[in-house]
Amino acid sequence: MISERIKYLRVKNKLTQKKTAEIAGVQEVSFQRFEYGTLRPSLDTLIILADYFGVSLDYLVGRTDKPEINK
Repeated sequence: MISERIKYLRVKNKLTQKKTAEIAGVQEVSFQRFEYGTLRPSLDTLIILADYFGVSLDYLVGRTDKPEINK
Protein backbone atom coordinates (compact mmCIF):
# COMPACT_ATOMS: atom_id res chain seq x y z
CA MET A 1 0.00 0.00 0.00
CA ILE A 2 2.80 2.44 0.88
CA SER A 3 4.47 1.95 -2.48
CA GLU A 4 1.25 2.61 -4.37
CA ARG A 5 0.46 5.76 -2.39
CA ILE A 6 3.97 7.16 -2.78
CA LYS A 7 3.94 6.59 -6.53
CA TYR A 8 0.42 8.00 -6.88
CA LEU A 9 1.35 11.20 -5.04
CA ARG A 10 4.59 11.59 -7.00
CA VAL A 11 2.88 11.20 -10.37
CA LYS A 12 -0.07 13.37 -9.35
CA ASN A 13 2.36 16.16 -8.46
CA LYS A 14 4.35 15.65 -11.69
CA LEU A 15 7.59 14.85 -9.91
CA THR A 16 10.36 12.55 -11.05
CA GLN A 17 11.68 9.80 -8.84
CA LYS A 18 14.96 11.70 -8.64
CA LYS A 19 13.29 14.93 -7.45
CA THR A 20 11.10 13.11 -4.93
CA ALA A 21 14.15 11.25 -3.61
CA GLU A 22 15.89 14.61 -3.11
CA ILE A 23 12.87 15.95 -1.24
CA ALA A 24 12.82 12.85 0.97
CA GLY A 25 16.57 12.99 1.56
CA VAL A 26 17.26 9.52 0.17
CA GLN A 27 19.14 8.15 -2.79
CA GLU A 28 17.20 7.70 -6.02
CA VAL A 29 17.71 3.93 -5.99
CA SER A 30 16.20 3.76 -2.50
CA PHE A 31 13.19 5.74 -3.64
CA GLN A 32 12.76 3.44 -6.62
CA ARG A 33 12.73 0.51 -4.21
CA PHE A 34 10.07 2.27 -2.12
CA GLU A 35 7.86 2.46 -5.20
CA TYR A 36 8.57 -1.15 -6.20
CA GLY A 37 7.74 -2.28 -2.68
CA THR A 38 11.10 -3.96 -2.10
CA LEU A 39 12.22 -1.47 0.56
CA ARG A 40 10.16 0.21 3.28
CA PRO A 41 10.83 3.87 3.98
CA SER A 42 11.83 4.86 7.50
CA LEU A 43 9.40 6.71 9.73
CA ASP A 44 11.43 9.90 9.22
CA THR A 45 11.14 9.54 5.45
CA LEU A 46 7.40 8.89 5.67
CA ILE A 47 6.95 12.03 7.77
CA ILE A 48 8.90 14.11 5.24
CA LEU A 49 6.79 12.78 2.36
CA ALA A 50 3.50 13.19 4.24
CA ASP A 51 4.39 16.79 5.11
CA TYR A 52 5.52 17.58 1.57
CA PHE A 53 2.39 16.14 -0.06
CA GLY A 54 0.08 17.45 2.67
CA VAL A 55 -1.37 14.07 3.58
CA SER A 56 -1.66 12.16 6.83
CA LEU A 57 0.68 9.33 7.77
CA ASP A 58 -2.38 7.10 8.07
CA TYR A 59 -3.19 7.77 4.42
CA LEU A 60 0.38 7.19 3.31
CA VAL A 61 0.59 3.80 5.02
CA GLY A 62 -2.90 2.69 3.97
CA ARG A 63 -4.76 2.94 7.27
CA THR A 64 -7.33 5.27 5.69
CA ASP A 65 -8.39 6.31 2.22
CA LYS A 66 -8.83 9.91 3.33
CA PRO A 67 -5.68 11.94 2.67
CA GLU A 68 -6.75 14.82 4.93
CA ILE A 69 -4.77 15.53 8.06
CA ASN A 70 -6.90 15.45 11.22
CA LYS A 71 -6.29 18.41 13.46
